[in-house]
Amino acid sequence: MKLKFIILALLSSISLGFFTETQAADVRNPLTADEQARFDYYFFEANRLRDIGEFDAQLEALRMCLEIDSTNGSAQAEIGMLYARMNELPLASQALKKAVESSPKNWWYRVQYITLLSGREQNQAAIEQALELKKHYPMREEVFTILTSLYKQTGEYDKAIRALNQLERFIGINEYLTFEKFQLYTILNKEKQAVNEFNKLIAKYPKEARYKVLLGDIYLEQKHPKKAFEIYQQVGKDEPDNPFVYVSLANYYNTQNQPDKAVESIVSALKNPRLPSEIKMEILGEYVDRLLANQQNIGETEALFKMLIDMYPLEEKPYAYYAMFLQNQKRELEALAELENLININPKNQGAWEAGLRILSEKQDTIGVLNFTERGIKEVPELAELYFYRSIALFQQEKYEEALDVNKLAIKNLEASANSLVIGSFYAQMGDIYYRLEKRDKSFESYEKALELNPTNVYVMNNYAYFLSEEKKDLRKAERMSGKTVELEPNNSTFLDTYAWILYQQGNYTLAKLYIDKAVSNMKEDEESDVIYDHAGDIYSALNDKGKALEMWGKALSVNSENADIKLKIEKANVENL
Repeated sequence: MKLKFIILALLSSISLGFFTETQAADVRNPLTADEQARFDYYFFEANRLRDIGEFDAQLEALRMCLEIDSTNGSAQAEIGMLYARMNELPLASQALKKAVESSPKNWWYRVQYITLLSGREQNQAAIEQALELKKHYPMREEVFTILTSLYKQTGEYDKAIRALNQLERFIGINEYLTFEKFQLYTILNKEKQAVNEFNKLIAKYPKEARYKVLLGDIYLEQKHPKKAFEIYQQVGKDEPDNPFVYVSLANYYNTQNQPDKAVESIVSALKNPRLPSEIKMEILGEYVDRLLANQQNIGETEALFKMLIDMYPLEEKPYAYYAMFLQNQKRELEALAELENLININPKNQGAWEAGLRILSEKQDTIGVLNFTERGIKEVPELAELYFYRSIALFQQEKYEEALDVNKLAIKNLEASANSLVIGSFYAQMGDIYYRLEKRDKSFESYEKALELNPTNVYVMNNYAYFLSEEKKDLRKAERMSGKTVELEPNNSTFLDTYAWILYQQGNYTLAKLYIDKAVSNMKEDEESDVIYDHAGDIYSALNDKGKALEMWGKALSVNSENADIKLKIEKANVENL
């Protein structure tokens, strides 16, 4: 059940032990001295038990109080609040109602009762109680905020406005009341009345340009751009260093399909030292793509980013956006330097580590990746990419044992938080590494674990199937896995080659030829593989097509002139053809 925040705020100020104020207002039958002493004992004991959280015992103590004096408002109110805590809402309502009846003028009893009724969505009953409260406290401001909140809950917006107008007569025009009434008039589609509330606020505070800008924003939202623009122009003339008017002007220009002027206004706002930094960062995030796309003012855009860094040297976002700008300009090393600055401010910024990794990886800077990831794993051990890139870099350096350790560490640190696909990728890398270390059984165990975590990982299936075929082990299983990869990616030359090679290993040369031809035809010019050509040569040789076999082996040798095995095959084939 939802309680309106105003009522809750009032309730939060209520002390459950309001004995001194409230008991004095109670109207009840007089007690004997002995009864009063016993009542006081149990009442104070109930308060003590409440304070230490012994609520069951508190309930018993309060029941003893009510046995002595069933009309005592303090005891009824306390037991009502206790029942509410225990979610015994009908009992709570009954007790609080009795507390109110025992002392109709008691503010706290009735506010608690109103809150409970509102929480139980008995809003009309709550409103009746609030109106009773108003009779006893016609000059108390909180009465009107309570009524406003209740009327909003029941959708009686006109009555809510009237309550706010009554409150305004006591406390005068202020920002809170204006915004509340503006929202209510907007809900009622009464645009003129909504605007009039802002005009009243502006009339009272004529030097507060912010209210004028807000009025312009209202006109813009109400599809009156001309009126909005006139206000913005006037504010800009009266107060040219007001940053908010430039933000609003940018919105205006966007609605008028003038993106260049919108960006120009935003730049003016961002340069203004009066605009709070958090608003600048929010605006920058919204407009950064446009700034990056504005190739005609690259110098001005870069100067803007540098200025923001100088203005807010400990803020992360200016460095992040400047790094984006530099990457957009293909100045990756400078972008990396800005990301390093960002990391120095906040070593836990995962986005900065990820962006830095991408730059180093794209530049194929293996040493840079190793240095970067070594630091990164210490700072953000929960970031999977750091382990992944580090393992690849070590693998490329043929430091297989170190790469293996990185994957083991990744699984240890991430297993509890990362999803199965991520963990599966590390087992997949371990499979590749174990195979390079000639630990075949461990390699295949790792591949099995990787596929258990991610059964659709085609790269694991391909590698696993290929290595099984190389070992001439469980070729039927290898064929099933490889066939699945070809089914999922029918134009992938690597997958087609693996499938053809497994068929070849099984002696199915005709079908192997069909798939190796597809593998060759799907190879891109810049991705020619001596392995695929070599396999094609072997398959054609098995079919006694020596000419085609020599052609394929020749292509393999043109890709890798140092391959001694292929040279030997060509020499042997030439001898046999003599």
